[in-house]
Amino acid sequence: QLKCAKTGKVHVDTKQIKEFLETLGDVQCHLDFETCSFAVPEFDGTSPYQKLPFQFSLHVVPGKHFEYLHDGKDDPRPGFLAALKEKLPDTGSVVVYSQGFESSVLKGLARDFPEYKDWVDSVLERIVDLRVPFSNFWYYNPKQHGSASIKKVSPALVGNGYEDLNIQDGDCASISYLDMTFGKMTAEMKAQTRKDLLKYCKRDTEVMVWIVEEMGKVIK
Repeated sequence: QLKCAKTGKVHVDTKQIKEFLETLGDVQCHLDFETCSFAVPEFDGTSPYQKLPFQFSLHVVPGKHFEYLHDGKDDPRPGFLAALKEKLPDTGSVVVYSQGFESSVLKGLARDFPEYKDWVDSVLERIVDLRVPFSNFWYYNPKQHGSASIKKVSPALVGNGYEDLNIQDGDCASISYLDMTFGKMTAEMKAQTRKDLLKYCKRDTEVMVWIVEEMGKVIK
């Protein structure tokens, strides 16, 4: 990192990146969740500040995109789970960015909805963390400024990120969902917020697809 900062050059460990990309396989399911939480639990069986998934974006390479955004003031988890199980292919790698988050959310869902436990366990076995090449410095661009966050990696490696979106990070997505669902927005504002949420979550998985494509170019 210090050498890159001094020289302005990009560091690439071609061998490690090549081996990592091979673990993704031909069928790649790029998956991202958005969650919200409540200090005082809103739904039966939940605890304070528990992460409740209300949205996902799924890019299946090659060429398919699926998405879900819960609509209504009821518990978003049953609808989220049913939609994810329906849309997520039974084979292929499940690519996420920062595995700890998605894995913990899935484990929480398996605990609270035991009828999905076997399916969730099968998904967990297929997860590949796209953050690994960057947190291990197999790729490092001084434009990342020391961070392996997708928000830093994307503009450094791909050349663009989230600047054109009204919602640009997960915290804002969570707050926007809560405002849209439980706040006093007008119908017009709710419609716009829903569009913004879908665009943001979709961008997360789009960026993941772009990162994999660019890493393939880098090692060539």
